Amino acid sequence: MSAQWQGTRALRSMLLAACVVAGQLVASPPAFADLTSQPARTWGTNGRVYSILPIGDRVFVAGTFTAVLDPSGVSYPAQNIAVFSAVTGAADLTFGVGTNNTVFTLATDGGSTLYLGGSFGTVSHGGTVSRAGLAAVDVNNGAVSSWAPSVTGGQVDALAYSPPNPVAPAAVYASGNFTSVTGAGGTTSPHPYIAKIAAGTGAVDTGFATAPDNRVRSLNVAADGSGRLFIGGDFLSVSGAAKTKSLAAVNLTTGALSSGFVAASTNQTNLAPVYDLTSDAGLVYIAAAGSGGACTALQISNGALAWTDHSNGNMQSVRLIGSTLYCGGHFSGTASFLAANRQKLAAVVAATGALLPFNPQINSALGTWALGTQPGDPNLYLGGDFTSVSGVAQPHFAEFLDATRQGPPLAPTGLTADPASGQVRLSWSVPSSDGGQTITQYFLYRGTTSGGENLNNALARVPSSTLTYTDLNVSNGTTYFYLVAAQNANGFSPLSGEASGRPGAVTVTPPSAPQSVTASNPPGSIVLDWNPPAGDGGAPVTSYAVYRGLTPGGEDAIPYKSGITGTTFSDLYNLAAGTTYYYKVAARNVAGEGPQSAEVSAVEQPGKPGPPALSGSLITGAVHLSWTVPPDGGSPILKYVLLRDNVKLAANILPTQTTYDAPTTGPTDVHVYQVKAVNAQGGGQSSNKLTI
Repeated sequence: MSAQWQGTRALRSMLLAACVVAGQLVASPPAFADLTSQPARTWGTNGRVYSILPIGDRVFVAGTFTAVLDPSGVSYPAQNIAVFSAVTGAADLTFGVGTNNTVFTLATDGGSTLYLGGSFGTVSHGGTVSRAGLAAVDVNNGAVSSWAPSVTGGQVDALAYSPPNPVAPAAVYASGNFTSVTGAGGTTSPHPYIAKIAAGTGAVDTGFATAPDNRVRSLNVAADGSGRLFIGGDFLSVSGAAKTKSLAAVNLTTGALSSGFVAASTNQTNLAPVYDLTSDAGLVYIAAAGSGGACTALQISNGALAWTDHSNGNMQSVRLIGSTLYCGGHFSGTASFLAANRQKLAAVVAATGALLPFNPQINSALGTWALGTQPGDPNLYLGGDFTSVSGVAQPHFAEFLDATRQGPPLAPTGLTADPASGQVRLSWSVPSSDGGQTITQYFLYRGTTSGGENLNNALARVPSSTLTYTDLNVSNGTTYFYLVAAQNANGFSPLSGEASGRPGAVTVTPPSAPQSVTASNPPGSIVLDWNPPAGDGGAPVTSYAVYRGLTPGGEDAIPYKSGITGTTFSDLYNLAAGTTYYYKVAARNVAGEGPQSAEVSAVEQPGKPGPPALSGSLITGAVHLSWTVPPDGGSPILKYVLLRDNVKLAANILPTQTTYDAPTTGPTDVHVYQVKAVNAQGGGQSSNKLTI
């Protein structure tokens, strides 16, 4: 059986190696198999992903997050940018680049430099340097380049790179809602919302003539070799020209409008805002907002309509793999895309817009913000707000493997053996990739010498939902050695690293402090994440306690929240916007509570209220409704709004009132009630629906 594992692993490695040459993925087979709707279970992030850029085997992701998460939920610090391996699914924890605010977009010069755009003011890598909205780092080691144009009055939404040609040097195009970009030598962009910057020196091209009248959200260098740049966004016109609303083509060198390109409607009969663009030799593909949203293709030469597919929510991203176009956005439900049920992501024939069977189920309301592809790579990379895709726990980043790339899982990691009297407790972590197929079970093997595990007779088979096992068939004073392997429909993983334990009398002590505690502050809450202690004191950790204070080191002696069984906690109540809160976390086992972690802090950002919990009953002549006070989002609740059958029944219920008697309108009437809180940020989430 060991030979079978090694042979399977070797075959998979050869398949992968055939597609990776000098760090660049190349098109091994000319045509790719269809993607399945289930993603590989790999690493993810603890916050929204806005941009994905695969470069060879390295998949760069950017957004608003403070950590990357392995498949067991263990977190590792990563500030708004991270890199994963397309082969193993694991994060490169040595990359070490971070920013102090959101990274919205990524671009590359073809493999050596990674360009970042966003709302950040600093970039860190072994030290912190000022970079206002634009930066460049080394793809391989993360070193920050001296390239340092700065953005004023807004953020960078999109980047595009144009390689050098006989008449022009390499350039980086940046767009967004900013007022200006200042480059090397004091050069400044002549118009807001878009700038052309020298890729080498960082100087701004002051003669670049493109002049949109509003935000530019998307850029794409035309793939037909025509020397044009497509720009899309919220603008009504470019350089004052007619028929340039939302989408236009300009000359890469001069920025002058391409007069031969006039965009047809991008969403039904509308020239709707354009959120993303990509192109091939014949068509330019558009992710459009507007009334619902649409995935649309126009002729790349003149802008004539090729096809358009309407959805019931904004389209956020479009990307090509071979002859298939993937369309991602906020649409969901029955008849949500081309009159079919699609959940935030769909696939169509690029040439015709015909719907394909690919139908993953993405669990969040906002869903897909970013798609990532690269020539020759048959895999699709997905980013957004989700935490689950097609039932696979996959936070904010997912990888859909082409059938030719699927295989057995990688080896389980982190196997430990904790001995006690008459037992050895084993635990391990989920592999960094499940190979694109769900892990079904784990196999445990035991021996009494190192390397002597009996691989022909498993000690136990453990279901995939369990990552622990207690070996009770042991003798005190004997050292036992263990291995674990994972299995999916494609076969067995390689064996894990070996762990050993010698059962005997053990004195249990409290666990050590939790590790890698981070605090993030999405509007209306503060979210803590941490890793388990390095030592459990000889008994499993049973719970965690969170301590909170208003000054450094001023946490209350009594836990703010105790009995937490996971490794994350969302602080929702008793928060004031603009206030800094300080936290420590401690772990507990049967021997008691251990020392507190290192302190972390975060400033509460104002947000809208959370959902109340609504209940009610019939009384004489009325329906008596009552609700709980929801999290206020860090800003006091100003009033409650009560809805009956989606129509406002009472719009100004006092914030101190949590009951309301709604008069009945007849003895057989049936109505649906909801209530929501309102603060200075606006109306919050609606309560549960109550039918009476």
